[in-house]
Amino acid sequence: MSEQVSKIATVFDSEEQHVGQVYARALLQVASASNKVDLVVDQLESVVRDVLDKSSEAELILSNPKMSADEKIGFLDRVFASEMDGTLLKFLKVLCRRQRMNFVRSIAQSALEQRDEMAGRMQVDVITSAPLAESSSQALIAKLKAIFNKDVRLNSSVDPSILGGLVVRIGDTVYDGSLDGQLKLLRKETKTKSEASVRAKASQMAS
Repeated sequence: MSEQVSKIATVFDSEEQHVGQVYARALLQVASASNKVDLVVDQLESVVRDVLDKSSEAELILSNPKMSADEKIGFLDRVFASEMDGTLLKFLKVLCRRQRMNFVRSIAQSALEQRDEMAGRMQVDVITSAPLAESSSQALIAKLKAIFNKDVRLNSSVDPSILGGLVVRIGDTVYDGSLDGQLKLLRKETKTKSEASVRAKASQMAS
């Protein structure tokens, strides 16, 4: 891969993402009222990771449009009623009634992202050709914190087809190139945005 950094504009506005954002926002609003955001988001992530990803039967029952809402709700009660927070259980039942359980993964992902945003953290997805060493991950997190002045949650994955360098996704933007080149570009963009914000405020005060 070339050392020159290229910024690739991407569009992540699919129906799945949109539905995930809308329902995740509604869930977090309800959970916030009872100070259960972390509990609810962690349990929702567990539903995806420990149930749907590991059980094809559960996936079929909850995502199959031919299964009735009552059948899906009965399954939720049998499997989760004794251990799941009531707020999340009610939310999942709403998804069943509205035939939206097939969007639960995008909802869980969006809930994680929105929780981090509420807490002042940012999610950064990093794809490399080989697993990042722990020291490299920590160094990247430290540099990103310094650039954005925010806590960072680093989500790492591996794609052997990437020939050197790495790919970093921040929000809806993907940076493709070498680590040093990406960090320089990020610093430049962050500085430009900051300067534009200062100029805009100064203009408002002068008007």
